[in-house]
Amino acid sequence: MERVQNNLLSDTLNLMQLARETARIKGSQQQAEKLTPVVSQLKTLVSQQHETIAAQPSGILAQDDFQDLLSVEKKTGSDSLADARDRNQVILSMASGGMNDVDIARQMGMPRDEVRMVINLANTGSRRII
Repeated sequence: MERVQNNLLSDTLNLMQLARETARIKGSQQQAEKLTPVVSQLKTLVSQQHETIAAQPSGILAQDDFQDLLSVEKKTGSDSLADARDRNQVILSMASGGMNDVDIARQMGMPRDEVRMVINLANTGSRRII
């Protein structure tokens, strides 16, 4: 339902812009000027809405347990073998939860190629993931 409401605001902006441009083309400059502040305010609302949506975690990232797991992972900075295995397990959990490699890399603060390597090693049946 929220997605429909997001689209409605964008669609309303597009409709108002079309109405303003139609008035301008038909020579009704006064009507076009009346619609300009409405279009401007709608643009502001749409941009704020996009910023809010982008800032909110969605999907697997919205789940509290993944947020807790990420915060613990980010706090530990040791390079020991056990920590690397734990980190790789987090990566595999995120991948099995449906996250793509780009989002995982972004959340883990590591290169995308490293995330791909961990996932590919796990998918090839190798049990020795370091």
